[in-house]
Amino acid sequence: IAALIAMLTIGMAPARAARAANVTTTSDLKVRIVSIPKHVKACQTFKATFSVKNLGPNRAKNLYILGMLPDPFEVVALRGAPTSLKAGQTVTFSAVIKVVAFVPGEPRKTWIGINAMSDPYPDISIDPNPENNSMLRNIRMISEPVLTCP
Repeated sequence: IAALIAMLTIGMAPARAARAANVTTTSDLKVRIVSIPKHVKACQTFKATFSVKNLGPNRAKNLYILGMLPDPFEVVALRGAPTSLKAGQTVTFSAVIKVVAFVPGEPRKTWIGINAMSDPYPDISIDPNPENNSMLRNIRMISEPVLTCP
């Protein structure tokens, strides 16, 4: 009987280890658009500045920062975006964005947006307030239409 109990105990150890690896964390991410131009022209390259803060209570790991851009825009570079944040930590970062086209008939009023989220795997990550994970701001096209930019 003692051998059977030892065998069952050894057989249960990996299951306990697997359950211990599934840790649930809570990180409330909040993004903000710090600055973007009020208006841009076709073929212009400009800088947009954003911030993301982890309101906690746990560390946010495996962060994904997503630029939300309509067709006239393209991200040239993303600089300083964090991959993790301690509870209470704020990071300001920037994106270099190019207006790649302004097709005739497109609206002059458009927008730029940002979204942040942490990967829920391998741990289970919960954001208690996903409404503050993204933000949009209007931007206006003020040039003549251009089909493609060099």
